[in-house]
Amino acid sequence: MIHKLTHLAALVILAAPCGMADAGPPIPSHMIEGNSGVLITSTAYLTNPAEQGEIFGSPSVSATALFLAEKDLESFAVIENLWGVMEVGYAYERLGMGGLPDDAKAALGVTIDQHVGVHNFNLRFMAIQEGDFDCPWMPAVTFGAHLKWNESQTKLDQDVGGLLDLLGSDHSRGTEFTVVASETIADLLPWPVMISAGVRNGDAIETGLLGFAGERSTTFEGSVVSFLTDKLAVAAEYRQKPDFLDAFSIRGYDLIKPEKDWFTFSVALAINEATVAGAYANFANLANRNEDNVFGIQLKYDF
Repeated sequence: MIHKLTHLAALVILAAPCGMADAGPPIPSHMIEGNSGVLITSTAYLTNPAEQGEIFGSPSVSATALFLAEKDLESFAVIENLWGVMEVGYAYERLGMGGLPDDAKAALGVTIDQHVGVHNFNLRFMAIQEGDFDCPWMPAVTFGAHLKWNESQTKLDQDVGGLLDLLGSDHSRGTEFTVVASETIADLLPWPVMISAGVRNGDAIETGLLGFAGERSTTFEGSVVSFLTDKLAVAAEYRQKPDFLDAFSIRGYDLIKPEKDWFTFSVALAINEATVAGAYANFANLANRNEDNVFGIQLKYDF
């Protein structure tokens, strides 16, 4: 049964026990790649499902800004729900390169752009709804396909004389496939807890911000989210990362460091149709620097 989703949160919202007629699934926010989720991981729950018998749910948009130690990452996303079980999403990500252009100039004598841009096109389908098959323990399960295009990879590789290709980033486009399951536990703690776990198969390097490898890997990601009130949510998430791009140092400069897993902790406050969320993240190594102190803010709005 699809329920009207009327609130939003950068993470999730209050959910009642499975089987209650007036219960609804937790409401996810936008991850930076334009899927329903938390900040860097998806949930099986979809944003703003359409009413039963309707085609379109309420569209939602978000803007996210992440402030890294010396870089910055912005994301602008829009998501629309179809028939209550399908989600179409798009996000544009812009990564400010911080001190990498200066390091590249000093180490290689080349000039590179100050930022890169990535387009994310997403299609997801909820194959199993929570509690289906008369099983109270059955989680919601959603499958996704994600086409990504790094508009800057080709030029960046040319600017560094083919070094990116040599190190493993030899594609500007890639496709990822995801499967994620989500379950809300309403009676274990004084407040509802949503647990999500999923796998992602793809060839993205730093989620596509540094291009694509052409070889594929399957990684794990997951989140735990709790709504302390019907307006206030907290969450923790983990995203395993492949390490396709070879590390590279020259003349005392670390231009590429090994890719490592990401972690985030978030808090969100829902105010009518808008939600403001704050986040602290550890992005480990990102290109030439360690980015383990990341602060971010997201504003999401439902129409």
